[in-house]
Amino acid sequence: MDKIEEKPKLAFVGNSHIAFWALNIYFPQWECLNYGVPGEGLAYVEAFDVDTSDCRVVIQFGSNDIYQLNDENVDGYVERYVKAVLAVPSRQTYLFCIFPRNDYDDYSTSVNKFICMLNQKIHRKLEGTDIIYLDVFDRLLQDGRLNPELTIDDLHLNGKGYSILSEALRRTLEQPLKQAPDL
Repeated sequence: MDKIEEKPKLAFVGNSHIAFWALNIYFPQWECLNYGVPGEGLAYVEAFDVDTSDCRVVIQFGSNDIYQLNDENVDGYVERYVKAVLAVPSRQTYLFCIFPRNDYDDYSTSVNKFICMLNQKIHRKLEGTDIIYLDVFDRLLQDGRLNPELTIDDLHLNGKGYSILSEALRRTLEQPLKQAPDL
């Protein structure tokens, strides 16, 4: 009797950017489990308790937390953010940066400058871990704002935006899993 080969598993954890991603269209060769919840942020990832240890895990969140942050509490947030990401069980974890957004009609770029700084702090804090950081921030920008050709509402991505994410992730998934060093 032939053994049926199971599709490899990808678990996606995060906010609406994850929840609205048409995963089965972009990754038909994978069994995709979507744990994205619109409106969620750090508290959701900190409380995430699904056993995803048999999956490669893709995480993206943070944009819903932005307006609770300032210069005084950003470093504490980064500590909690990285700790939450590291706590999600996986065969390998891929973390997308916090995406840019357009919050003001006056074409302000200040929120995206803050997000860029936050992403840099998170990326630095991840150095020395096994987390694979996917920085697509600049690919989503145009003139310091979320490119209007990639969004449906100045926050959520459209098909073109998701194609950028999917291509970045697909390229990374083609690499072998990081191996633990022989001790």
